[in-house]
Amino acid sequence: MRTKLLFLFISCTLFGQNADLFNNNWYISQMIINNQTTVSPIMQVSAGTSLFTNNGGNYNFTSSYYNSAGSTITFNTVTDSFTRQGGGCTLAVYNGTNAAAAQTYDQKNCDFYLNTTSGAIFNYQIVNSGSSKTLIITNPVTGDKIYYNNAFLGTKENAIKKTFKLYPNPSTDFVIIENVEKNLKLKINDLSGKILFETLTSDKTLKIDVSSFATGQYILSIENFKPEIFIKK
Repeated sequence: MRTKLLFLFISCTLFGQNADLFNNNWYISQMIINNQTTVSPIMQVSAGTSLFTNNGGNYNFTSSYYNSAGSTITFNTVTDSFTRQGGGCTLAVYNGTNAAAAQTYDQKNCDFYLNTTSGAIFNYQIVNSGSSKTLIITNPVTGDKIYYNNAFLGTKENAIKKTFKLYPNPSTDFVIIENVEKNLKLKINDLSGKILFETLTSDKTLKIDVSSFATGQYILSIENFKPEIFIKK
């Protein structure tokens, strides 16, 4: 086991990529295309897992929602970026809840990576929000971005944590939190990791005003509890 970890550390150091890229499953949470933000539409099935993989020194990234955009990549040894060499998209048709929105979102995911020439460079950034991480991949030419998070992971750490009830989700003006305890740290982060709200819980049930928040996804975390993601419409 130590040998494998050492090899992973050495290989990541040599090729310039962050080991967190490979140590997490990533889930698309939102896109910013042409300065327009779109959060992931809710489907009847779970969104696909986006993964970085290393096959004998050949690196690949698969960005998945319902369909997947797969790319062969090489990492830059100086900056946090990778170059796309080739790839393709799957073409399965989704006809469930929010079908039109989901199909459009799928197409945007494919176009983000594949509507570029071979040799296109993408920058990446990993933001640590305490108990969760956010991966942001940017096309530096257009400024378009795709956000991924690992908050949906069923890790052992999250499995042993308590859960709270959060509603309505999606929300427009406020969220209500139930089944918590007093005097615990509560904070709301956006997907870039910026803290937008911070307080101590004052009762078993709380109501938080989110009317001033921009449309998008947010991470609400409470000390000793598993974090939850909510959508602001």
